[in-house]
Amino acid sequence: MLDSTTRRGLAIVGGLAAAAVVMWLLPLLAGQPAGVVEGAGVGKPAGGAANAELERLAQRETLSRLFRAVAKAVKPAVVEIRVKKRVRMPRSFDPEEFFRRFWGQEPGRGWEPPRERYFMQRGLGSGVIVDAKNGYVLTNHHVVSGADEVEVVLADGRRFQTQWVRTDWQTDLAVLKIRPDRLASAPLGDSDKIQVGDWVLAIGSPEGLPQTVTAGIISAKGRQTGGRPYENFLQTDAAINKGNSGGPLVNLRGEVIGINTAIVSRTGVNEGIGLAVPANMARHVMEQLIDKGKVVRGFLGVTIQDVDEELAKSFDLPHTRGALVTKVVPDSPADKAGLREEDFIVAVGSRPVANKDELRNRIAQLSPGQRVVLTVIRHGKRMKLTVKIGHQPADMFAKYPSRPERAETPKRYGLEVVELTPERLRQYGYPQDTKGVLIEKVAPDSDAAEKGLVPGMVIDQVDGKRITSTQDFAAAAAAKRKAGRLRLRVLSPDGGRRYVIILAK
Repeated sequence: MLDSTTRRGLAIVGGLAAAAVVMWLLPLLAGQPAGVVEGAGVGKPAGGAANAELERLAQRETLSRLFRAVAKAVKPAVVEIRVKKRVRMPRSFDPEEFFRRFWGQEPGRGWEPPRERYFMQRGLGSGVIVDAKNGYVLTNHHVVSGADEVEVVLADGRRFQTQWVRTDWQTDLAVLKIRPDRLASAPLGDSDKIQVGDWVLAIGSPEGLPQTVTAGIISAKGRQTGGRPYENFLQTDAAINKGNSGGPLVNLRGEVIGINTAIVSRTGVNEGIGLAVPANMARHVMEQLIDKGKVVRGFLGVTIQDVDEELAKSFDLPHTRGALVTKVVPDSPADKAGLREEDFIVAVGSRPVANKDELRNRIAQLSPGQRVVLTVIRHGKRMKLTVKIGHQPADMFAKYPSRPERAETPKRYGLEVVELTPERLRQYGYPQDTKGVLIEKVAPDSDAAEKGLVPGMVIDQVDGKRITSTQDFAAAAAAKRKAGRLRLRVLSPDGGRRYVIILAK
């Protein structure tokens, strides 16, 4: 027999055990998985502590709220650019015209020449209002180039016909003017202050989807593609696609720091490499298009190139940051200032230049007649020259060099050269007083080919010595046989001139 105290203890233990079984069975009976416990709400997961932590972190998270605020501030200023271009259709076959032309028969009575037929080609891009008071819209040259009609569609759906369109193909920028009727604008920022790694948003109408916002970072600065004379692109991985062209790239203060212009892609769609014209370049071009109707650029009168470590050592340069002068145009501002071939320009005014592209952009932004001090290195010595900037000729970029197909040859440096004759000079478009030897063949597996030498170029200097014949070239090459490398000065048909070091095979 159990005493009353023992019976009471067993009853309590049994009750607790029964309660535990019930608590374990209830979720199963309710169709819930084991491991779920009751809390403030029915069926709250056992990971509730983690969810609570996420909730606390989300309340303190600011990036999403910042993105939302930037998009809300800028989107009213982002517009669609809709263009129409009148395109002539191919003339359809006309039997009477056929017989008249090819059989000498006159068409029958009442015959009339076939009429020209046209259709309207439509295009779509983006833009951004940067001056609401005056109705100025920034976009790309290639968005509106050749258009017969340009319509601007605002974020609120209103449509405006442009009062005028002014473009600059050299930077791929355009300014449109619309009626300033209750417009919103986005300010232009200082693109020089943006840094690699900074967050940016791209806003536009990719594939016709208006007011699309994508996010990314600045991937690089100072990019060039060679498609335009003046390029200094910001690179971003924010998604940019067809239709984004002309739209804004903005920082997290809601400032436009670039105009989305192009992508680098093998497929034609976004692969994470988007390019935007920097806002500072866009501002300079826009102001001139508004004030003068065109862009007036400064002119120095030199051809220039970058240098690598080999060339820097060859010219006794302390570094590779700058631009090497390969040609001075006679009677140009550079010539009058005393600039010489093989001078290495390292600064314009108080600002250093990193490469030829930066120097070209810097000079172009100077006003004709303005005086500027260039810092150059000549034969290892630093010196300063004062230049009065000239006016860029209208046909400065009228011609571009063609690249003939490369030929094979087994020569030691991968080159085969021939004498310059009047016929060859005319064939390739060189002045008749050009001296040197003509490159006829370049071995595709040679260092010369790797450095960009192609048939049709002229070599007029080997290691600083002028050459006028194939014998001169052979002698100069033989003199450097032990070194196994030659420094050449190479001319191209468009008037370009550059230095290159090639290695023996």
